[in-house]
Amino acid sequence: MSARAGLARGALLAALVLPVGAEVSADDAAARSALEQRLKLTASLMADGSTAQRIIASGNARAAAHLDEGKVHHALAQDLLARGDLAGARRAADEALKHFGQARRLVPDAPGRQAAARTRYDQMLASLDRLVDAWQQRLGITVPSDVEDGDLLAATGLMHTARRFGAEGRFEEAVHTLGAAEGHVLTGMNRVMHARTLDYTARAATPAEAYQLELQRHRSLADLVPLAISDLKPKPEAVALIDRYAEASTSLRSQAQLRFAAGDTDQALAHLRHALLFVQRALTTAGLVVPQAVGGTP
Repeated sequence: MSARAGLARGALLAALVLPVGAEVSADDAAARSALEQRLKLTASLMADGSTAQRIIASGNARAAAHLDEGKVHHALAQDLLARGDLAGARRAADEALKHFGQARRLVPDAPGRQAAARTRYDQMLASLDRLVDAWQQRLGITVPSDVEDGDLLAATGLMHTARRFGAEGRFEEAVHTLGAAEGHVLTGMNRVMHARTLDYTARAATPAEAYQLELQRHRSLADLVPLAISDLKPKPEAVALIDRYAEASTSLRSQAQLRFAAGDTDQALAHLRHALLFVQRALTTAGLVVPQAVGGTP
C-alpha cells in the first residue's frame, strides 16, 4: 500500500471514529448530569431533619437500619461517580433511594396523614350536607323522622357519628363512616329521582328565582357524580366520558354565574340548563337515570 493510500485510509477511519467517540462522550455527560441530579435529590431527602428525626424517634429498628443503609449506598454512589463508574454509581443511587423509601414507609407521617384525613373529612361532610338538604327538599320534609326512608335515616345517623369522630380528632374513622353514609345517599337519591320528576321552574316567580333554583339543582346533581363513580364503579372508558361531561358542565355553570352577575339572567339560565344536561349525562353514564326538570321559563 502506498503512503498516499495509507493516509487516505487513516483519514477515513478518523472520520468514522471521531463522531462515534463524540456521541459516546455526549451520552456519558448526559448520564453523569442526570446521576448527579439524582444524588442531589437523595441527599436533600436524607437531609430532611423532620423525616430523619421521625424515623429515629420512632424506635423502629428496621426503619433506622434502612435509613443507615441508604446513607451508605449514597456515599458509595458518590465515590463511584467520582471514579467514573457510572453504572455502579447508578445502581448504588437506586439502592439508596430504595432503602430511604422503605424507611419512610415503615414510619408513616402521622401528622401528615391526620391533616389529609381532616381535609377529606371536611370535603365529604360539606358535600353530604348539601345532598341531604336536597334530598329532604325533594321529599318535602325537614327532618328524617318525618318520613319512612331507611336510607335517609341511616345516612343522617352515620353523618352524626362521623361528626362525633371529627370532634374527637378521629378523622380517619370519620372519613370511613362518611364513606358508608355516601352509599345510603346515593341509593336513596337515585330512588327519589326515579320516583318523581320535580318541576323547579314552575315554582319560580321570576327568572332570578328560577336561576337560583336551577343552580341549587345543579350543585346537588354535581355532588352525586363522584359518589356514582365510587359506588357504581363504571368502566374506565365510561369514567373518562363522565369526566368530560362533568368538565363541560362546570364550565357552563361558571359562564352562567358570570352572566347572572352581569345582569343577563336569561342567558345565565340558558347556560345553566345546558350545564344541567351535561351533569345529567355524566350521571346517566355512571349508571343513574336522572329525570329532567319540566316547565318553562317564567
